[in-house]
Amino acid sequence: MSFRTEFFLAAKYFKPKRDAVSVITAISVLGVTLGVAVLIVVLAVMTGFTGLMKEKILETSAHIEICGANHGYIRRPESIVAEALAAGAVSAAPVVRSQALIQRDNRFLAKILLGVNPDTEIAGLDLRQAIKKGKFSLDRNQIIISTFIADELDAAPGDKILVHAPNKLAQMVKVGDNGQVKLDDHAEVYLPREFTIAATYSFGKFDFDQTVVFTSLDDADELFGLPWGAATAVYAWTSTPFQLDGILRTIRAKLPMMRCVSWRDKNAPLLGVLAVEKNMMFFLLIFIVLVAAFSV
Repeated sequence: MSFRTEFFLAAKYFKPKRDAVSVITAISVLGVTLGVAVLIVVLAVMTGFTGLMKEKILETSAHIEICGANHGYIRRPESIVAEALAAGAVSAAPVVRSQALIQRDNRFLAKILLGVNPDTEIAGLDLRQAIKKGKFSLDRNQIIISTFIADELDAAPGDKILVHAPNKLAQMVKVGDNGQVKLDDHAEVYLPREFTIAATYSFGKFDFDQTVVFTSLDDADELFGLPWGAATAVYAWTSTPFQLDGILRTIRAKLPMMRCVSWRDKNAPLLGVLAVEKNMMFFLLIFIVLVAAFSV
């Protein structure tokens, strides 16, 4: 396609007969240039920000989470792992995820404890690369906390902390018919578990670093009173995290009694806000381009 006529007309109007670029012509060209430049730069920044947020989400969460429909534990998670791998997942691992109360001296912090199998979980959640201080280890009675939590507890690798299981604390009290809460005299004596801080980590995602601590799957089962080898969920990762519809349909068809959600489902509010913000920014910038177009 030849543009000789278009270029000829553009050059003719850009340079009038008096052999000098007029002020009006310069302002018009500059206005269009700035309008289009602002549109491109702002959309690029918003796209980069959205991409970075998605990258951080994928770095700290499973692509697919499979758990019991009634939020109970999975007694034999190996069969769920096998089904996830057969459906197309590149890796899958059982995890125990539950709230826990972290204690050091007189400091108490409510956090989320994630019990993982180090040999399989690292395939999807690269905890080794996130270690900032200490040595990666999830041996017996060892725990890994974030640098943020370490600052809150004024603790460092090698220090000991106590971890309380809320479900066992709840068993020590009973609520009467009148709503009065009192100690259960027949409840078993409960003592918290003592853990040694093996290392501190940081994924650079504030909401994750602020709330999650890691320990081994066996220690988590024992802490929360679950059967040996049980899990509260199975985390799965795929090679195509942005195209999960086919794998989700397969897993849901094979495991109708399980609840299967993707990372998009769990982060739908945040992703929705990012999409709306990007679209609104695009429409606002369109008006800037239209104003610049009137300069022609």
